[in-house]
Amino acid sequence: MSLNMKDIAIMDAFPVYEYEKIVLDVGCRIGRLAFHLAEMGYRVYATDIEKSKTWQKKSNLTFHLADIFNLESFPVEKAPVVICSQVLEHLHDWELALSNLLKLTEARLIITVPYKRSFHTSDHVNFWDDPSIGIFTELCLPYSVAISKIRTKPEDVERHQWNYLIVVDKRQG
Repeated sequence: MSLNMKDIAIMDAFPVYEYEKIVLDVGCRIGRLAFHLAEMGYRVYATDIEKSKTWQKKSNLTFHLADIFNLESFPVEKAPVVICSQVLEHLHDWELALSNLLKLTEARLIITVPYKRSFHTSDHVNFWDDPSIGIFTELCLPYSVAISKIRTKPEDVERHQWNYLIVVDKRQG
């Protein structure tokens, strides 16, 4: 499985300082990024609310059923890096989910959400734009938050589609 531009942007947001190479991928779906990170030597705990047919165990990659609203369902209490890509737009109580993601994160939380109605499907219940995306900064206080817009593939330029990449650094609080 090849990575897309969003996956690469997520990996670019990984900490550059020394940390234990453990990643919790919340809402991993088919596990494309999780597989790649495992091949790079990371210990990856990939989670989602339903099992994908592509899930397969590797020595440093395991898939788990987990619910962001039940922290006890996760395979670890905390991880140095937590990824949550394209999940929060589906959740009615996304603020509680964000609070739980912060609890699961030791050092760096990396989130992606769509810009406005980019990539809109009928199960998206939340939408953010430039004025409203700042709510992430407020909800993640006292931690440092960086927000940028990213593309997922070359044709996004033609379609005017974006994602927000939100990086929360708990070491800078």
